[in-house]
Amino acid sequence: MSCLLLHGLAGSPFEMEGPARALKDAGLAVSNEALPGHGASPEAYLASGYADWRAAALERYAALCRTGPVWLAGYSLGGLLALEICLAAVEGRVPPPAGLLALAVPLFFRKWHPYFCAAPQFHLLRWRARLQPRVELPPRSGAARAAAPWQGHETIYYLPHFVELEAAQRRLRPVLPRLTVPLCIVQLRHDACCHPYNSHYLQKQWGGRETELHLWRTRSPHGGHLPTTHIECRERVAALAVTHARRCLARA
Repeated sequence: MSCLLLHGLAGSPFEMEGPARALKDAGLAVSNEALPGHGASPEAYLASGYADWRAAALERYAALCRTGPVWLAGYSLGGLLALEICLAAVEGRVPPPAGLLALAVPLFFRKWHPYFCAAPQFHLLRWRARLQPRVELPPRSGAARAAAPWQGHETIYYLPHFVELEAAQRRLRPVLPRLTVPLCIVQLRHDACCHPYNSHYLQKQWGGRETELHLWRTRSPHGGHLPTTHIECRERVAALAVTHARRCLARA
């Protein structure tokens, strides 16, 4: 029995270190590795893409399945990749996961009803990605770093990556009713990158009967998209990961 943890876009395995440590302490084997282009140079990150990340996730998952059932946890981009694995299982390409912990998984970056948009760049995204593919962001503030530590390509906002993610979102949304593994969803209510509507949508569209949704509030206005590292909830996320993984793997 083992656990595959998948981190977010532009980030690193640091995002999943809290759950990984807790799962290891609970006696479970854990894989928490960097996706292609992550944890490397900016050039390597810019050269990588969704097809690379999906292939790497499926390859790692298939390798772990050789030793027994595998439980998944995916944060943001990693959550989309976990959905890709669930879909591959439905299609008979890999064994089914024992369960899935979905952490702040974006199925929409923008929507008209209810209206939300993760960032101004998501309006006319394809046009903007061609006109100015790379946007330089300022470093995170000290308050944001204190509330929710993070490691990754902090100042790089590469719009072609988001074009690819939007294509994946459109492809994955219609297949959610076909996915039936036990699902646990976690998100913070003040997530500005991934509107909480995404978590409600995921639970409503999920094909399995065993789902649970945890939407948490924090006092700090910072780090809304980082439930795994936020000082006010990271221990809760880690404990929930252990509880869900144990329950799922015990029945696998």
